[in-house]
This record gives sequence, C-alpha cells and structure tokens, in this order.
Amino acid sequence: MELITLSNGLRIFLNPCENLRSAVVGVWVLSGSSYEKKEQNGISHFIEHIVFKGSKTRSGFEIAEGMDEIGATSNAYTTKQFTFFHVRALDYQIMKATDILFDMIKNPRLDENDIETEKGVVIEEIAMCEDDPSDVCFELHESSVFSGTTMAQEILGSRETVSSLTADDIRAYMADMYLPERTVIGISGSFDREEFLSKVEEYFGKDESRGREGEFYEIPFTPGYYLKEMPTEQNHIFLSFPGVASGSDEIYTLLLASFILGDSSSSLLNQRIREQLGLVYSISSWGQSHGGGGYIVVSMSLGEANEEKAITESIKIIGSFTEDITQRQLDIAKEKVISSIIMGGENPQARFSSNGRNQLLLSRFTTDDEIIDTIREISLERVREVCNKYLDLSQMAFTAVGKVKTEEEYRKIISEAVKRR
Repeated sequence: MELITLSNGLRIFLNPCENLRSAVVGVWVLSGSSYEKKEQNGISHFIEHIVFKGSKTRSGFEIAEGMDEIGATSNAYTTKQFTFFHVRALDYQIMKATDILFDMIKNPRLDENDIETEKGVVIEEIAMCEDDPSDVCFELHESSVFSGTTMAQEILGSRETVSSLTADDIRAYMADMYLPERTVIGISGSFDREEFLSKVEEYFGKDESRGREGEFYEIPFTPGYYLKEMPTEQNHIFLSFPGVASGSDEIYTLLLASFILGDSSSSLLNQRIREQLGLVYSISSWGQSHGGGGYIVVSMSLGEANEEKAITESIKIIGSFTEDITQRQLDIAKEKVISSIIMGGENPQARFSSNGRNQLLLSRFTTDDEIIDTIREISLERVREVCNKYLDLSQMAFTAVGKVKTEEEYRKIISEAVKRR
C-alpha cells in the first residue's frame, strides 16, 4: 500500500494487486448529513445522485452508456459523515472509467431540469424507506439517541428540504465540502501507477486547500423511550446502549462481546429467545461506530403477543452478561471474528472500501495482522470490564415501531425485568 499526500492535502492510496485483471477506483469525501444545515438536510445524498445526471462534457446518458461501453460498473452511497463514489473495470479500461468518474464529480452539469427530475426520484426513495418498518425503526433510533446534534439528521433529508434544493445550493455546498483536504482517492487492482496519478493531478491537483480537515465532535447518547405507531404484522424493537467511536481501542472488545451476545447462531440471545422459547424468527446484536461516537444494539422483530416475554428475557441476558460469559465463548468468538476478517480481506472491493474509510475518518490504515493481534490479546477480564462500562441498563434506549404499547407499559415491563434479573 502506497500513500501519497499532495501539497493541497489530497490523499491518494495505491494498492497494486498483480493477480487481478481489473481495478477499482474510489473517491471518499467528508460530506454527509451531519455536516448539513437543517434547511438543506439531504443535500449530500442528493449530490450523490445528481452527479450521475451529467457533467459539463457528458450527458447523463453518455455517462451511463460510457460505463457500459467499457464494461465498467459504478455506484455511490452517502452516510452521515461521508460520501463514496466508485467504479470498477478491467485493467485496460480502468483509466477510461476513471476519467468518467472524475469528470462527473468535478464538473457536474447541475441542469435545472435534471435537478427537478431527480427530486422526484429521491422523494420516492424517502417514501420507500417510510414503508419499511425496519428502516423506520433505524431512523427513529438514530434521530432519538443522537437528538440535539446534526447526527440526528436523516441521510435522505425530508420531502420539504429536498424539494427546496437549487443548483446554486448544490454549487455552494460542494464548494464548501468537496475540498482536497476532505477527500481521499484510491485505486486497487491492476493499473498503471503513473497514468493514474496523472489523471488525479489533471482533475484534482489544482484545487486549493482551505485548511478544513475532518472535524468530529463527541456524539452524546440519549437514553429514553422512542415509539412510533405503524400498521405492521411485527413490531421492530431496538434495545441500545452507548458505544464507541471509530478508531477506539475498545471497538474489538465490543465486537467480540456482540458476537457472544447475539451475533451468531450459538449466541446467548439466539439460543434463548429463538431456539428455546421460539419468540422470534431472528434476534441479533451489533454495533455502529461513527467519528465521535456510536452505540450497541440488540434488535428483534416479533409479534405483539411475544413482545413482553422477549424483552424480559433479553434484559435478563444483557443484565447478567458479564457474569455469564465464559472463556470458551470468548475463544470461539475470537476464531469466528478473525476468520471473518481474513475472508473479508480476501474480497478486494471490501478491503478497498475499508481502507478508504479508515484513511478518511482516522487518517490511517490498519492491517489484518494488526487487528488479529489486537483481538488475540483481549482477555476475558477485559471483555467484562468493557461490557460493565457500556451494557448499562440504566443507560439503555428503547425504540419500537409497529403496533406499539404506551411508554408507561414499556417502562413497567423493563423495570420489572431489571428487578427480576
């Protein structure tokens, strides 16, 4: 892996893989909903869409046909803290694909008719998410536990904010956010090093830094009860706790704990709630880390009739987790997590995506061997110590979507479960 930083702050990483016949190019930009003003919420995601509608030299159709003509695939996605554009093509076509990708990012046409058309597309995307109870539960959870911060803002924005966007808004936002010091460009696979660097220099080399590198504030976690009525067959429930930020030295300890708790078929929650009691089809635990903070979640979807018992049993397992966890469970979790890391790293595109994200958010790369060594060294005592710190029932947030009970009813269920655990 080679990392080059231009004088304007743009970071470029190159990862040649001689055994491949293709390459993938990515552009990561610190631009997401957490950077947006309230009245422009959704603009980062909208930019992800609109650049594909045309550049100053190519129409939207020419971009799409140009990618197809060389057998390339391209896509993009937006998070709360960054936007990622990428293209993949065979090695002898990758520079053509790169030229199209860079052109549409650096020279977006921003035609008013295209903008109005794409507003309709994004509003349909918002409607689609509003129809999905699992998406609704996720958004309700994040907007609630991160309340009072820009991390509470939805990535897609609202119908109102998206409808109000103009070409001038987009130009001003991109001028403010799409800066070289807030951008990482990477390539992985089979490629010509000098040809790629020349292409980067052509499109990005003359950009001037404004000294606005990535900034992350500490993200508070707000416990509480967050409920939304929705006509569903199943209720969607999150039991969540404060977590850690990207790059924390506790992140792998919590990853192991999450695996033991609910992220495997042999986990405590799966064995009790699903296999023994048959209360859910699936139950899982997982973590989300952002620059500045994160959370840990136990999530489940189930019928209203099974809700109280499933919540009670989950509270019991979470409450006694640090006492019940065994060395054998930790050893199994280590092997499973390490195997997932190694096998995931053998997927070039997955590794590439992780490298870009880490460079953008943490300004570093982490090798598989470094991660594996860290995981190997985590002791049972350390897992118990970290879980006592974070899996605190007094700091839990409860989120439910569906045919929900009242807050008072849920408070009573959880209060009694905590007393009996």
